[in-house]
Amino acid sequence: MSEYRIGDVARLTGTNISTLRLWEQHGLLVPARTETGQRIYSDADLARVSHIVRLRQINGLNMPAIRRVLEESQAGSASAAPPSTASGATASQAREMADAAALGLRFRTARRSADLSLKEASDETSLPVSFISTFERTGRGATVASLKLLATCYGTSLTALSEVSPKPSRNAAEVVRKGQERHAPSFGAGIQILQLATSLPSLDCQKWVLAPGARSEGAYTHHGEECIHVIAGEFSITVDLAAPVTLRAGDSISFLSGRPHSWKVVGEQTVELFWVNTPKSF
Repeated sequence: MSEYRIGDVARLTGTNISTLRLWEQHGLLVPARTETGQRIYSDADLARVSHIVRLRQINGLNMPAIRRVLEESQAGSASAAPPSTASGATASQAREMADAAALGLRFRTARRSADLSLKEASDETSLPVSFISTFERTGRGATVASLKLLATCYGTSLTALSEVSPKPSRNAAEVVRKGQERHAPSFGAGIQILQLATSLPSLDCQKWVLAPGARSEGAYTHHGEECIHVIAGEFSITVDLAAPVTLRAGDSISFLSGRPHSWKVVGEQTVELFWVNTPKSF
């Protein structure tokens, strides 16, 4: 089982140390302590922090409401789950951690395939060695922009490193039913990516669901062309350092992927959009 310091947890979950201490004061977190009094967090604690972040950012709950949700979740787990799992992460949280760890492992494999050391990858991307190492171990703490930097450095794409190989099919066309989309690993808090076309070699077609506050945390580039169509919410995108463009439901934008682009959610409504790239270079 991994152990994390409070600074590690803050970095991996997109929170800050003072917030974690505040949550502890309100009884939302109970980390273990070393003999010298330093906080030590487990994988279950890390999953709990991520759950609290989602309850605050996506569901908009205050601390008393979050405490009630956590207590109800623990009570339900205790009555329905075996003793070995009742006090730890829920099944969905465990799957989330496993998916994140698998993503980190893929990036480590890609770096080694590119014959790059952690130091060399750091020099190429200007990302700290500690960040790259922690991400490879946990699959957490990265942003879309930082992941794109690493994928490009390793001579591959973010899509290639995150997608699951599609099952062979003899059908002439691929049909993806509602609720059966392939979920890409998490690329940050409040970012959900659904793969809508996995069998086409040159087309990257995705549905993005972005919670209020979600953003790319920096600009990135890649080869190809892309088009975005907003289904719901307000989405701001900056292309080639020009003025930001705000897109609303029904609006679309297209541009060359080689131009630096960054984005963020505007307002308090969840954003849903279609994002298409060709070739698969994201």
